[in-house]
This record gives sequence, structure tokens and C-alpha cells, in this order.
Amino acid sequence: MARSLEKSLAPFQAVIPAPAVPKAKASARSKAAKVEEAETPDPLGARAALARLSGWMEPRHTLLLRTLLDRTDAVRGEPAPAVGRGVHRVLDDLARDTKLKYAEFRERWEARLAPAALLPFLNRNQWIVSNGGGEEDGEEKGGVVLAGKGGRQEARMLYLQTGHDMATDCARQWASIGGRLQVFEASFAAEWHALAVKADDDATRLLPALEATLRGAEFEAWKKMRLSLGELAEEAFIQATLRWESRPFPDQEALVRGMLGPWVRHAPGGNGWSGFMRALSHAAEAMTLAMLEHYGRKWDLYLRGLKG
Repeated sequence: MARSLEKSLAPFQAVIPAPAVPKAKASARSKAAKVEEAETPDPLGARAALARLSGWMEPRHTLLLRTLLDRTDAVRGEPAPAVGRGVHRVLDDLARDTKLKYAEFRERWEARLAPAALLPFLNRNQWIVSNGGGEEDGEEKGGVVLAGKGGRQEARMLYLQTGHDMATDCARQWASIGGRLQVFEASFAAEWHALAVKADDDATRLLPALEATLRGAEFEAWKKMRLSLGELAEEAFIQATLRWESRPFPDQEALVRGMLGPWVRHAPGGNGWSGFMRALSHAAEAMTLAMLEHYGRKWDLYLRGLKG
């Protein structure tokens, strides 16, 4: 999945320049932390990993986890293969639905982003203007261009009027799968807790408490990634269309097909809008499948059992 995700995001990495990151000055506190780290080596990174993990923990469940750790120094959990089979059956169904949803999405938006569908809108909103005629100042004129100079604000306005709904619909497919997964997660956990937790045995409650403590932050992390999809689409669109006043096209259909130049090669029909939509949908699909894979590995880890 990592290779598939990297491949899906590659077109955006090629279009969007990496932001310049200023070199931060080390504060006295960070210097002291480095000195302390050097004095107390952590070769396996265990303390650092636990510190990051603690930032994900939900406070209410953290109190329970702390109480359990004070009561017992052992952790026990019986394997739950039946629950595991149910988990993977649900995740496999969600993965199939993900692929179907994005296939339907691409078919739907392929028609909506065709030149015949976009041209009436662009003309009605006066986005397409003539590039003049004859020769002027030694430069041959002719064809059509987009109105304005193609600055960042103009490119953003064009995106909001044309590409925003497509990107929102693309993220909605991911959100639909994520919402269903969240409901299933609660049922997975309840079934596992009923099997794993033994009365008056705190050692069997530790793993379920840890899972409950981290569950909300897991969903929030995936939600943030999903919400960033719109930002990715907007920035990629803006970078592809900037400075359009120097890019005339022979006719209106050629303008629609070529105005998103970096994305033309991603569309079988040579329509940059289609290429843009397809690249975005493949990235969103890969991220949705990566989310499902994450949860499959998570439940494999919890449900395999643990002897303390």
C-alpha cells in the first residue's frame, strides 16, 4: 500500500513546489532536552515513542489506564480469532466498496468535466476572451485566453467556481467509508471487550483500555488527512493555472483541454480537467485503502493475544 500511495501522490509532488522551511534557532529548552537525551540514551526510541503516544490519549480513558497500571504489573489477553475474522470480513467489504465508489466517481465527473460541459459555464461567467487579431508590437495574436492575468487570487476564484465541487465530492467518498468504519470499530471493540475482560482481573482490562484511549485520536488523525485533500487539490490547481495571460489557445475547446497543462498526460483523452480529477481520485482512493489497511493491522495486533 505504501508504494501505491506514493505513486498516487507523485503527480501532486511534481506540480506543487516544496515550501521553504526556515531554519529555526535552537531554544535554551531544546538545547537542555538534547543534553538530557544524550545523558540518558534511548537506543530503541521507547521513551520517545511513548511520549508521542501519550499525546494521542483521551484524558478520561487515561485515568482508567493509570488506575489499572497501579493495580497490576501484568498484561493478559486471550486470542480472539473469531472476532478477527469478522473484522477482516468487514474491512474487505469496505475495500471493495471503496474501489466501486471511486470508479463511479470517476465516471460521473468524466462527463461533468468534458469540454462540452465546461464551456457553457466558462462563457456564461466570462472566463474566456479573445486574444486579439493580426500583429501587435511584433507579436502575433489570435485564439483565446482566460480572462485576467492569472494571478493567485484569480486562479483560486476559478478553482472555487469549477474544481471545488469535484474535490469535495472526492473527499466525500473517503468520508463515507470512514463513517461506516467508525461504526464498525465500536462493534469490534464491544465484541472484543466482552470476550477479553474477565471479572476481577485487571490484567485483562489493560489492552482494551489502551485501545479505547487511542481510538478517538486515530479517527481524528485520519479525518485531518481527509480534510487536507481539499487543500491539496486547490494548491495543485492554482499552481497549474498561474500566469495564464501568456498561454493562448487556438480555440475554446483547446483552452479547456489544455488549461490544466500538467494534468493532460494523466487523462486518456488529453483533457487536463479529467487528468486532474483522476489523479486526485486515485490519491484519495489510495489513502482510503491505506486507512483500512491500518485498522486491519491494528486489530491483528490486539486480537492475537498477549501473555503477561
